[in-house]
Formats: sequence, C-alpha cells, structure tokens
Amino acid sequence: VIIWQLRDKLRQALQLARYLRDVHQANVRVLGMWRQKPDREKLTDYLDRYQVPWEYLPYSWGQTRLTRVMRIIEYGLKIRRMKPDFILPYTMLPNVVCGNIWRLAGARGCIWNQRDEGRERQPLRWEQRAIRQTPCFISNSNHGAVFLSTALGAPVNRIHVVYNGIAQEAPEKTPAQWRANMGLPHEVFLACMVANLTAFKDHRTLLRAWKTVRDELNRAGKQGVLLLAGRPDEAVLAELKVLAYDLDLGRSVRFLGPVKDVSGLFSTVDLCVFSSKLEGVPNGILEGMSAGLAVVGTDIPGIREAVGPGGFECLACPGDVEALAAQVVRLALNQDLRSRAGAANRARIEKTFGVERMCQETVSLMLSTIASGGKCAVT
Repeated sequence: VIIWQLRDKLRQALQLARYLRDVHQANVRVLGMWRQKPDREKLTDYLDRYQVPWEYLPYSWGQTRLTRVMRIIEYGLKIRRMKPDFILPYTMLPNVVCGNIWRLAGARGCIWNQRDEGRERQPLRWEQRAIRQTPCFISNSNHGAVFLSTALGAPVNRIHVVYNGIAQEAPEKTPAQWRANMGLPHEVFLACMVANLTAFKDHRTLLRAWKTVRDELNRAGKQGVLLLAGRPDEAVLAELKVLAYDLDLGRSVRFLGPVKDVSGLFSTVDLCVFSSKLEGVPNGILEGMSAGLAVVGTDIPGIREAVGPGGFECLACPGDVEALAAQVVRLALNQDLRSRAGAANRARIEKTFGVERMCQETVSLMLSTIASGGKCAVT
C-alpha cells in the first residue's frame, strides 16, 4: 500500500508502484490522504498513465487527544482490511500516521519517505511515536536526512538517502506547437520555472531579476519571455501578478498554471530557472536537466544536490536579485555555454537520478526490513 498526501509528490510513488507491479508482480494499491476531496477527473487522468489502482482515503487529526487516538486507530483498521504486506507513506502527514499504525494494520514493514527539508509538521506526540515505531527512513536528499536525524531524532543508522528517479516522458506537443499556442516565434529566448506557486518558493526574486534580464536582452537585440508553470496558491498568484504589473513586465512573463505536458514544455524552452527558499531535491530542476537544459537556480542545499559541483557556478545566493539576473543573462547570451551545461546535466541525470536505480534501492530496503522482522533496516 502506497499512501501520499501532496499531488506534486506523487510521481516518484507511482514510478515505484509500477516497478513493483511489473518487475516483482506485486499487487499495489495507492491511497490519497487529502483533507479535501480531489478533482477525480484530473487526478484519474494522471494516475491512469501508470495503470495503478487507487482510492481516496482522507485523514484528519481532530482537536482533542481522545479524538486523535480514535481516528488513528480507525485509520489503521481501515488499512488492515486491505491486508497489506508493506506500507510506503510519502510526505509528512502520511509518514506520521503510517509510522503509528503499520503494525496495527498487519503490515510486515513500513518505510518513512522524507520528500522535503521539513515542512508540514504534525502533532509532536504523534511525530515522536512514529519515529520510534518506524523501522526505516528514506530521504531524497542529504539535508532531508539531516532534518530526520536532528529535528525529528530518527536514528542515523536507519536513515538512507535514495535520490529521486527521473524518466523523460514523451512530449504531447512539439516545440513548434508550444510556441504557436503561446504566440511566440522561435527566436524568442524562453526561460521556464516549473514549480507550484506557493510561499515556499521564491518567484518574487525571480520576477525582480527578470526585469533586469529582459532589459539586458533587449539591449542585445533579443527578446526574452519567462514562463512560470505550476499549480498556484491563489493568494500567492495574485501577489505575483501585482508584482509583475508593478515591474512593468507585461507579456515578458506568462503564468501557465498547471502543465501536464512538462516534457513538451522543457523541450521548447532554452533555460531552466528555479528560485526557492527551501527544497528537497526539486523535480522541477531534475526534469529540466533530463531535457538537456542548463539550470540557473538558488544556491541552497537541495538545488546543489540536484545540479552537482559542475552546476554550482550557475547558482545565486538566495534573494540576490542582481546575481540571479546576471547568471540568466550570461547563459542567455551564450548558446555554446548553455549547450555544454545542458549536456552535462543530462549525463548527471542518467548517472545519478535514474528511475530503475531509485526503485531497486527502495525495494532492497523493503526486503531487508521484512527479513529483519520489521526492525530497523541497517546498511
């Protein structure tokens, strides 16, 4: 049973689900733990690509201690009816809930999947109990592993870093179709950030930097457009649109909203950009690297882990508008440099962030947890 809460963290879980089904002939079920009922039509379209059965099984804590105890027991019994051999939660709420109920559910093991650097904290008592009960922890980044050990107190010998697996999916539209739909000729320089528009990201710094980028490109006789793709928090989106208006960015910035054809989008643009305050190892960068794009981003641990030492020179300090703009301009005006950086990025994805490697490492930890009788899986 795979349980997750946040839709943008779902792809890694589905890749593993498909691998378990196809390679190990496992009977896999995926459960969504949203607090609000999802848009089934949109989500079903996404999940059906992986042909994995799924259902909606919401969870909320309640306000009193007694209510919380009752709800977590009820949830464990619901999972128990599915007769799971193993439970794989993704993101903080599922990690904490499943860490508390996996034995009650009759599972032979459970792995905590840490997908960020420490957001969405849950009631402290239940976090601590889940940490004590969970036999194995996976983080998709080294600093996520540090969060597990220092902030949550997970034993270091039960924490394993398994990088995300990235597979380049077939584009649904060609670059020419993408540009035609946006009314942009082929000579326009396109930079793109793929990330949900939330307070955890730093689109504000990117917009301020883009004003400088646009002006520098205009002085060089070029036109540039920044594409912002991702599911928006409506309040954040409103603030960003006001900022773009105040900066007089006009049509040099496009808010695309959620994009299904991410592969097609990345095959169309010239540069991947990513401005954020906190990250695990962001898929919005890994997918750009997989498409052979150079990356300009914020110099924070998760992005450093993504691009590796070869990409450090293209990073700018958090909140540094001028440095971020300078990095974008440098790559925008030097196609050879972009091509070399993009080729190096693609090679790094193939070597370090392969889907099969991610799945094999996860399955190995699952098997070692089961073999140890649900005790800690130690390297």
